[in-house]
Amino acid sequence: MTFDIKKWLYPAILTSLFACSRTSQHETETAPTQTIIQISPEQRKQAGIEVGTPQKRHIAHYVECTGKVEVPPQSLASVYSPVAGFIKVVNFLPGDHVKKGDLLAIISHPDLIRQQREWLETKSRLTFLEQDYKRKESLAAADAASQRSLQEAKAELELSQVRYRALRTELNLIGLPVAQIEKTGKLEEELHLHSPVTGYITQINANLGKLIGSNDLLYEIVDNLHLHLELQVFAKDIDLLAPGQAIIAEAPGTGKTFDAEVHLVGKMIDSETKTTMVHGHFLKEPVPLTPGTAMQSRILTNPLEVLALPTDAIVKEGGRAYLFVEKNGGYVKTLVKTGIFDNNWVEVVDLAPNTKVAISGAYYLNGSAPEE
Repeated sequence: MTFDIKKWLYPAILTSLFACSRTSQHETETAPTQTIIQISPEQRKQAGIEVGTPQKRHIAHYVECTGKVEVPPQSLASVYSPVAGFIKVVNFLPGDHVKKGDLLAIISHPDLIRQQREWLETKSRLTFLEQDYKRKESLAAADAASQRSLQEAKAELELSQVRYRALRTELNLIGLPVAQIEKTGKLEEELHLHSPVTGYITQINANLGKLIGSNDLLYEIVDNLHLHLELQVFAKDIDLLAPGQAIIAEAPGTGKTFDAEVHLVGKMIDSETKTTMVHGHFLKEPVPLTPGTAMQSRILTNPLEVLALPTDAIVKEGGRAYLFVEKNGGYVKTLVKTGIFDNNWVEVVDLAPNTKVAISGAYYLNGSAPEE
């Protein structure tokens, strides 16, 4: 019997080809397509979903830096006693608000009496020396007194005048009412210390009966009406900065941001930290912050006009960014490439300007999307 191999192979080949054709057709029909998320009007309202298109906005690159809140030197006052003494009265507590001129403390010491006594004694002797000099000057003119005697009287008068002025200035610097003392002759037993500025007391090193010296800090007072930022910026970023640039500052852990601007850029680089100081001014004062508060800041540089969406329109998953494009009455989860970010707006790089997307409620839609 003769075996015809062609008759055996052809049906098998045709069957195989037909099977492949059916498989390919089936795979084409079941290829994955975009899933449209459908939600009801009630759900849309409840989730706060709004639709919009990308907007042209000026968004800047930024330099990240850290720093703290400071006060200018003229807003920080340290109070010392100009002389040694015992504290008789101490007022206020740390955190209290004081006005310029408020009484902080009263100091007393025997040396205060001694200094005033010496001044008044010098003043009294000065009157005698002036009269003595005039008398000898008249006698010398009539050859009744020697020139030497006149010169000695003049020298002693001038010496006493210098001593009188020096003691008077010293008492004035101490804070005693010299004009009143000179007029009445009544000595002051106490020295009153007053606040040199209006502000808040941050430190007190005084108590009743304490013996303090002229180098002992008694009070520290801060006027926080003019706080500013002192930021540390790395040397590599200095060329990007210039006065007038916007600063967005945030106190870590509070979620509150404060607007400021660059006022001065430092000219010296710290050899250890490789940073320089940038001085920033807050745009609105007073600022509800305490001097010394740490701040995380962004300095905005080189603003560019780009297409951008609110950050609420973007959902992050696995290091990628997605948004929800409106389509056929629903929403399609779409991968998007983002760029620079600034103040709750983010650049979208590969999105058409007229694309309608959910600009709010994206996280609700993401939760409603089927798992891939």
